[in-house]
Amino acid sequence: MSTSHADHPRGLNRRDVLKAGGLALGVLAAPRAVHAQTPKPGGTLVSAQTTEATGLDPQLVPALSRSRRAPLMYSQLVRFDPDMTPRGELAESWHTSPDGLSWTFKLRQGVKFHDGQELTSADVKFTFDRLFDKSPGKSDFIAVDKVEPSGKYEVKFLTKEPFAGLLAALGGFWGFIISEAGIKKHGDLNKAALGTGPFMLEDWKVEQQMVFKRNPSFFRKGQPYVDSLVLRTIPDEANIVAALRTGQIHHAFIEDNKNFNLLKDEKTLTAYRSSRLGYDFLNINASRGPLKDVRVRQAISWAVDRAQIMRVAASGFGRLTAPATAPMKQWQLPEEAWMKYYKPDVDRAKKLMAEAGQANGFTVKLGVIPTFPTMVSGAPVVAAQLKRIGITAEIENVEYAVWIKRWLAKDFDMTMNTTPGYADPDTAFFRALHSTKGQNWNSWSVPDLDGLLEEGRRTLDQAKRKAIYDRVQIMILENVPHLWLFSADTIDFTQNTVKGFRQHPTTLLYGFDGAWIDRV
Repeated sequence: MSTSHADHPRGLNRRDVLKAGGLALGVLAAPRAVHAQTPKPGGTLVSAQTTEATGLDPQLVPALSRSRRAPLMYSQLVRFDPDMTPRGELAESWHTSPDGLSWTFKLRQGVKFHDGQELTSADVKFTFDRLFDKSPGKSDFIAVDKVEPSGKYEVKFLTKEPFAGLLAALGGFWGFIISEAGIKKHGDLNKAALGTGPFMLEDWKVEQQMVFKRNPSFFRKGQPYVDSLVLRTIPDEANIVAALRTGQIHHAFIEDNKNFNLLKDEKTLTAYRSSRLGYDFLNINASRGPLKDVRVRQAISWAVDRAQIMRVAASGFGRLTAPATAPMKQWQLPEEAWMKYYKPDVDRAKKLMAEAGQANGFTVKLGVIPTFPTMVSGAPVVAAQLKRIGITAEIENVEYAVWIKRWLAKDFDMTMNTTPGYADPDTAFFRALHSTKGQNWNSWSVPDLDGLLEEGRRTLDQAKRKAIYDRVQIMILENVPHLWLFSADTIDFTQNTVKGFRQHPTTLLYGFDGAWIDRV
């Protein structure tokens, strides 16, 4: 996407995009570039989305709704640009030792937490000590032995082995730097926030709205441009569409992609549409009954028509994806290597069910979070497809906070799911799939895959890593821990008066620190 400020949308078809080439975001439709304008500071920007955060602690809450909000309040040592290039945020620079076992990060000086205290290397150490002790995200950093200050503004990450995925882990879901003073004051950061980010949490009425004010001491001088930011929770997206049309809100992240068609021709709105790093998937708990048998999981994969699910759940605005999604450009498999696994073959699926002794089928529960439209609309399609091979999937609506607890406890048969995605294959696959050292989302074990994941993690040579993760992706598709269903396009709408907003392929709200309102 152009870095120029957005104006009116311009549609691109798939052929145009392929011709253009070289777009790391795989932009399918982007705002037309206009001459850069000088940002006008001030005003209140109002945004809306369907889902409330279940808690705000950036280390304790493994919810997409939390991670979306985290960049408003917190900063990372390293942040990934929209083209997925890592750049220093709290770290000015970094270097690795010749043996690959030590990473030294030089911190920006003069960065202030929201309470006025200066950020030092001690805060970075505190952050990661707490993360290693308490966070579900600790498996992203399992190769890190310890974090220690090597000066007031310098910190070292010492690893047990070369760790090629460290930058992606630091710039990912869990890498937000917190304040020890904040923990001492609040106990945790579920209902409070004390970071170094562009906005300071002023008020939170749960299930209604969060109000943020501009951080006057933010380390990027002049930013953010708006005085305040309001995030409204509006569970029914039809009401968000109406609020955009009437100008009651400035921005919305669209969860239900069919609403793109309802809004794309509105003269007062700017549409943003690009490829998402994350994907929707079907979690399969391989410790439950017939699902333990790889042949049953393979049968599920052959029975499911991913293209049909995407047409219904994302209104066709998305793409089928290999385990490495489109913005992970340098890790992608050629389409012919993975697409063959996605062509439905019901006869093959029935044969596998019979070989597994399940010719008569069985019944499972299929979990859905009601506030995620792609899950709600995709689940009945999955259920109908599984019915063709004798599997009865009973759809179960589970409230978000309850779903999180059950998912962490692996208390499910199958569930619809979604993830913001990861910049590096190590963070994408290790925590999710390693059977003993990861979170092991699907309670499965393939020792050969574990070995490849460990080899990929300690291999720093790009070409060798690519070969390893090519093999990893094929092994995943053949052993079916979970099903990559589709990667929905990221869709945002803003009023035309909003300038400087940028989408991010993770769908995290990185785009507000540079956004401003062009008030007449």
